[in-house]
Amino acid sequence: MTATLTRRAFLAGLAACASVPGLAAEAPAGSARYLVELLVFRQPGTLPPPMPAAPLQIVTTIPGRVELLPESAWQLGSAEQALARKGGYAPLAHAAWAAIVPANGRTTARFEDLLKDGLPLAGSVALQRSQYLFLGVEVDYQAAPGITYGLRERRRVKFGERHYFDHPAFGVIAQVTSSRGEAAAD
Repeated sequence: MTATLTRRAFLAGLAACASVPGLAAEAPAGSARYLVELLVFRQPGTLPPPMPAAPLQIVTTIPGRVELLPESAWQLGSAEQALARKGGYAPLAHAAWAAIVPANGRTTARFEDLLKDGLPLAGSVALQRSQYLFLGVEVDYQAAPGITYGLRERRRVKFGERHYFDHPAFGVIAQVTSSRGEAAAD
């Protein structure tokens, strides 16, 4: 008995292999490498009443497309120190990673893959490349049991600029640079 492989069966098998970690780690042709850094902090003062937010999207970090960077490569250390000196601004998390983003595509990194366990944060950061570069931030901050604040924002970003995502309970400072450290305009 000979087995004939149909186009549909071949594509289904290919899709199944792509979802297995480690099998789809190669960067797509035309990809670019960016350095992304994120600093999340609590706003000073009394927390506001919780506000409803859309549920977090269910995403996965594609193996081989996100690589954590050591603290020695971080560039927002001075911003973290300045927040700590001002008083009331409590740093919640700080992470930096290299993201390989395909042309006209996106690379998403889950907080669970970027941050230490036990932090009061959940969510993801997506870097999207098209004619311009966009950064999408989805963060849930659990300030206390049963009290969660959500931030969902997407905006165009430029290399080397610091971008501030604001919420009454917490804030996010993000910076995207090219992997070569260039301050090229997008």
